[in-house]
Amino acid sequence: MKPENLQPKDTIPKFSKRRVVLWGKDSDSIIKGFFGCTATVAIVVLFLITLFLIKEGAGFVGQYQKSLKLYRLSGLEYVEILKERRADHTALTQYLNGIKGEWIKSLKDEGLTQKDISKTVMSKEAKAVFIGYLRTSSDLRRFIKEKMDTAIEIRDQEITNINLKESLDNYAEKISLVGNYSFKLSPEDRAEFILKLKEDSQKHTFDKEKLSSNRQLIESLQDGIPLNTQSREIYLSLLKNEYLSTEKLIQPIDFATSILKVTNEKERYFSILEKTQSDMEAVLDKADLIEFNNSDLDKRRERFKELNTIFFNKLSEHKLIIENWDPNKLVPFWESLGSFLTGKEWITASDQQDWYGLIPLLSGSLIISCLALFIAIPLGVGAAIYTNQISTSLEKNLIKPYIEFISAVPSVVIGFFGVVVLGEAIRLMSQLGFLSWVPFFPIQERLNTFTAGSLLALMAIPTIYTLAEDAINNVPNHLKEASLAMGATPLQTTFKVIVPSALSGIISAIMLGFGRVIGETMVVLLCAGNRIKIPELSDGLGVFFQPVHTMTGIIAQEMGEVVNGSLHYRALFMVGIVLFIASLIINLGAQWVVKKYNKMES
Repeated sequence: MKPENLQPKDTIPKFSKRRVVLWGKDSDSIIKGFFGCTATVAIVVLFLITLFLIKEGAGFVGQYQKSLKLYRLSGLEYVEILKERRADHTALTQYLNGIKGEWIKSLKDEGLTQKDISKTVMSKEAKAVFIGYLRTSSDLRRFIKEKMDTAIEIRDQEITNINLKESLDNYAEKISLVGNYSFKLSPEDRAEFILKLKEDSQKHTFDKEKLSSNRQLIESLQDGIPLNTQSREIYLSLLKNEYLSTEKLIQPIDFATSILKVTNEKERYFSILEKTQSDMEAVLDKADLIEFNNSDLDKRRERFKELNTIFFNKLSEHKLIIENWDPNKLVPFWESLGSFLTGKEWITASDQQDWYGLIPLLSGSLIISCLALFIAIPLGVGAAIYTNQISTSLEKNLIKPYIEFISAVPSVVIGFFGVVVLGEAIRLMSQLGFLSWVPFFPIQERLNTFTAGSLLALMAIPTIYTLAEDAINNVPNHLKEASLAMGATPLQTTFKVIVPSALSGIISAIMLGFGRVIGETMVVLLCAGNRIKIPELSDGLGVFFQPVHTMTGIIAQEMGEVVNGSLHYRALFMVGIVLFIASLIINLGAQWVVKKYNKMES
């Protein structure tokens, strides 16, 4: 029998003690309220970000619509159509110069001296073709430049008028404010008043009385003396004079009349095209006189003739487009939005027309992200499967912390590593002799898609690894035990039971990894090369070694240089909206995948 003092005593459970109450709330209510507030704050912040993006980007379509309308009314669109023939002729000239370059190379290979090569290439027949072909477009280029200058002058005058009208509205608003006797000078108004008094003094240098009164008023304003009736009238007078002088600068444009300065010489243009064609045909007739003594060059000469024939055949269609061009054709809302969403050029600060096309940026973001996922998925998912199912405890304790530590490295450090080490190493490796068989080697650019994609893969691996490992870890143990009990090997159990059961989580991890890389800024800004051009898929695998620009990169690069409220400013916010929507779709897709697989498993 146990001693009495060792008998268990009845004690009150700790959870039955009175809970702490603060401001009428117990601890459970306080914790619940705290996390509820945190969720509310997150929702409010997301709402404010969305509202801000829409507010700043919403005006883009309307502004871009006005820009495209002015582009058409000023005749710049008409001139752009004229430039198509010039661009085609330039391309043909470059093709001909390529033939000349190959000819010189073949002569060098034959062992000719530089003097003999120059004598051959600069022979009478060769000069008549190579130099003569270049001169065939001189009249065409001169005509297009005349029309371009006229159209730009019309466009610039209209932009000046728009800016002057905005200034008039500001002056009218300021005059109305100053005319109100309750108006008080702010520091900015005081500085503006002093500046206008100084400008007025410069205009009346011989009026001593005027100079004296202005000087006294300037001194009183600098001392902070408020407006009185006399100074108010002087301020109003100066503002009204500024309003009238600004109003005189406006030169209204009648687009119906001014457009004729651009389009009124169609017959002259058509005659120039006919003369250009006849001159080109004359040069082509002389092309056969050149003796290349090279079958490849002879083939290229015949191909050059075929390209010229195609050029000539397009002239009739080109003339029809010129005849039917209508400056009064409306620019609908959907056309300006479509021009952004499907545009293939991003050109800013142009003396002709700014273009804001999303395709080069979107394609750059996608190709880098796809390359990053191509590298990151097998490494991230493979590492998750290995550490969770195959590795020993020691291996897991070594591998997992090191992979997850990568996410702690600042992206600017990773980008700097790409610029200094990885990009240069890839470029030097491509110049090695035993890799000369690769079609796109050696590469010239150390900053390209592959450099940026490799580093983004490094940044995506921790995200994919952690989420995939958690998904595998959440698979119920009885599935594994049942598989092993039926005689399956551990490897068979892993790949035929565990991984399929965790597939929804793994796919979700991959999608969130995709969201991670497509939203990355610093690495792509430093390492992608920042060339705004649609990747040339015809280069095959070489496309991954081309410089590209991305949506995040363009925002980071140009946002600090744009004028607040300008078309360029709002275009960057439109890119931000597209990026925001893409990230939202990726996250919603990840949640949809998880829910769908959970239902299927149920």
